[in-house]
Amino acid sequence: MPGASSRVGGRLRQSRRGRTISQMRAVGWLWALVRGAVPVADLDPFRSLGFEAYDLIDGLAPGAARAAAWNAFVLQTYADKLVTACRTGAFVAAETADAAENIYRLAGVWVARAHELAANPAGAAQATLADPMYHWHTPIRSEGELRGMRETLDALRVQLAFELQRRGTQLPPGLREQLATVEAKLETADGLFVRRAPAELRGGIGTALALGLDTAFRLGQEIAMAAAADPARELS
Repeated sequence: MPGASSRVGGRLRQSRRGRTISQMRAVGWLWALVRGAVPVADLDPFRSLGFEAYDLIDGLAPGAARAAAWNAFVLQTYADKLVTACRTGAFVAAETADAAENIYRLAGVWVARAHELAANPAGAAQATLADPMYHWHTPIRSEGELRGMRETLDALRVQLAFELQRRGTQLPPGLREQLATVEAKLETADGLFVRRAPAELRGGIGTALALGLDTAFRLGQEIAMAAAADPARELS
């Protein structure tokens, strides 16, 4: 009976396939246990704290609220890029996960702050927005973390270039020099990057990227506040 044989063979193949998937999942969890990795899904509640940052930055007029939204955008982008660059399947290294959780939490704080400032423009004059960018305890990062930092800085470079071009000559000329600094740090990191780089070289790359991120963080704040100084610079 060929039909019966075919059905039995199909069930056996499905059974073998099921065992293989189960075994792969078991290997993944074993790898995570040995390496101290964390399921990426565990970061979802923290990611949701600042996810609004991607839309919020384009929905606020120049001023303190927009500067706060920029802070949230930078941090949310940073955490997302780190997780994407460092994940292995459904897991991410524990140290990277800890950093991403902290950055997501900070992004959520700045989203809330942006809403507060937008709802109370009178309090914007006393707003403190110059908090430092998130920093690692050492610039010597893993290859994946360096990729995440590099992708973050490149995304911020594109956003900053767009902001500067959109506002034309309305902004102080010194801000454009800061964008050139961001681009220079990217070039430095790209020039040093090699696969399986030794710790000393990864430290140099990490330092260049961290300085670039600091500059981009401050530049976005300054653009938002400088544009607010003149009513003609309001978003159209």
